[in-house]
Amino acid sequence: MLTIQYLPYRQIAQLSSEERVRSILSLLKMGKIVLIDGRLNSNDESLLIRETMSSIDEEFNGVEIGVMRDNVEKGLVSRIKHKIAKALIGDTCGITFIGPAKIISELRQHPETVELCFQKDYLLKQSRSNSDKERDTYKKKIKTKIETKTQNTNIKNKNKKVNHGE
Repeated sequence: MLTIQYLPYRQIAQLSSEERVRSILSLLKMGKIVLIDGRLNSNDESLLIRETMSSIDEEFNGVEIGVMRDNVEKGLVSRIKHKIAKALIGDTCGITFIGPAKIISELRQHPETVELCFQKDYLLKQSRSNSDKERDTYKKKIKTKIETKTQNTNIKNKNKKVNHGE
C-alpha cells in the first residue's frame, strides 16, 4: 500500500537536528512518503542525506527529496514581512516531499509544482500483492461457507436420525 505521511513542521521544529532526521528516516524506512509543511534547513538536509547513505541496504536504497518554496509577493510590504518572519523563525516557508527511492523513481521540481514519479516495479508489486491478498481472503470466505454448510448438513442428518429413531 502506498502511504503518504503528513508531518507538520511545528511537530518536529522543537527537536534537535539529529532527532528530526531520525524521525523522518524512520518513516521513510517504513516505506512512507513524507510530506512536510515546511522546509528543512540546509544542515538538516545534509544530515538526512548523510544518514541515508549510511543506512543503505537491500531493503532501503536511498531517498528522493523535493522542495516547493513559497513564492514571496513582489510588493514592498510583503517582502519586509517575509524578511522579518524569516529572521525570527527561519526560512521554513514551503513544502518538502521526501520519499524512499524504492518507491519514487524521480522527483521533478518546477517553480510552482512538484511531480512525484513512482517506480513502476514497486506499484506493480503492490497491486499484485493486494490482489493476492484479496484472492486469499475470498478463498477463505468461500472455504468457511462450505465448511459451515457441511456442518449444518451433518447436524440436520443427525437430527433426522434421532427424530426417526434410527
